[in-house]
Amino acid sequence: MKKAYKIVLVLSCVTSLFFVGCHKKETVEVDNETQSSVDNAVADQEYMMIVPATNGHAINTKGTGSNNGRLMSPPACDTLTWLNRTTADTTLNANNKYLVPPVYELNLLPVACPASFTDGKVRTGKWNIRITGPLKLVGSQMILKLINHKASGIGYSCDSMVVTTLATTSISSTFNIKLINGVCSSPNWTIKYSFDRTFTNYGKGNPSGTDPVVEVFGTANGVNRVGKAFSVNIPQASPLIKHKQCQYIDKGILELTPEGFKTRTVDFGNGTCDDDATFTVNGSTVAFKLK
Repeated sequence: MKKAYKIVLVLSCVTSLFFVGCHKKETVEVDNETQSSVDNAVADQEYMMIVPATNGHAINTKGTGSNNGRLMSPPACDTLTWLNRTTADTTLNANNKYLVPPVYELNLLPVACPASFTDGKVRTGKWNIRITGPLKLVGSQMILKLINHKASGIGYSCDSMVVTTLATTSISSTFNIKLINGVCSSPNWTIKYSFDRTFTNYGKGNPSGTDPVVEVFGTANGVNRVGKAFSVNIPQASPLIKHKQCQYIDKGILELTPEGFKTRTVDFGNGTCDDDATFTVNGSTVAFKLK
């Protein structure tokens, strides 16, 4: 009986040591899941550029209700093509909405159009743009759809991007933007992405300068290229910043939580245009590339 008792005691001790050892290993294991951070950046960096570029064309296009709207003939690169010009009715109703909203198209192919983007990426495809009211008026909306849009070989699509004007000043425009069912894809992978965010576009830099800049805060969610879901929060106190001439988000901090992992703080740097970023989780900081 004593012998049996000793055997049970020894087994109990061994079992306890086994579980203690596993628990200790689990708490010190490094969380180095970077794919969600990379794929979030791949999506963000392109979708952040679409609305400022659209606005840049819209201010030179008659019927958009922009401050400097005009129609150039023949249509030049810095204007949108008015698809329903003969049937659109830009008379405003009591809610400051057009009776028949104009619909425009922007073709990214013409060689003369790189002024829309100065970040070095090669873009192709078209954008379809419906405008519900004058863009300078609070509450007006642009509804964008991307048609065969590609940037440096990566395809970008969505059900729609709904852009609502929140405020306009002499140096900036602020919008709420909802990206609905965005998809980024290459021949080898697919990223799913949606967001609800506040964008402020400084056309001459913030507070002033020569390089336009976009500042963004809000939330997002997606599924990365290996099928793992993730969620994102960008605090208003540390918005993401992307300069027009840079391919990458170059400043700002966000909180990203991959499915099954702890929330990590992603830091995009101090404004230097490069593909370097870091994330911090469990007290450890890991460097990664934004591509």
